[in-house]
Amino acid sequence: MRRVIIEQGQHIARQIENETDKQIGRFCQFELRNLKRLHDYLYSPFMDHLMVTVTSTGNYGLIWIFTALVLMVQEGARRSAGYSMLIALLMCITIGNLIIKNVVRRNRPFFHKNYKLLIKQPWDYSFPSGHTLSSFAAATVITTMNRNMGFLAIGYACLIALSRLYLRVHFFTDVFFSMVLGTGLGILAVKAYESQFFGLI
Repeated sequence: MRRVIIEQGQHIARQIENETDKQIGRFCQFELRNLKRLHDYLYSPFMDHLMVTVTSTGNYGLIWIFTALVLMVQEGARRSAGYSMLIALLMCITIGNLIIKNVVRRNRPFFHKNYKLLIKQPWDYSFPSGHTLSSFAAATVITTMNRNMGFLAIGYACLIALSRLYLRVHFFTDVFFSMVLGTGLGILAVKAYESQFFGLI
């Protein structure tokens, strides 16, 4: 009798899931399936711990703000990179978090699937990924200062981007778009600083 009840419960759960999937667009379903594949392929207790740790360093862009402040108290190209990085981060907040997120208003993956999150549930929208956006903007600025340091920064930015996917708080398109936009904003910030904001000041 108990087995019959369990099987009936599983059948009802599958029906509910199928009905839920019907309400999700095909592309969204495609992204959700790929998120599951990525997570299942990489999953281990060590990866859980690593991804939570890595993503926490990108919260509010703190690791990049700290890096910018360290560079700003130095001389020459490093000082310029520090100021450029702060400009890039401000652009990321304004364009990514304040404008694009609130225009697109895309729900996060866990809105569609009942994932067990390893981190505190983000309160804002999904597109674009703020962590990825700020990381690639900052890493791009560092690359203009020193190519070798830039490679390390880009590597870490990729790790932060991966953590957002592994933890299933962003879709692939959120992250890929943020990588491109962040790189562009990093380049723009460097040019803005070098030209004294394009001659405006």
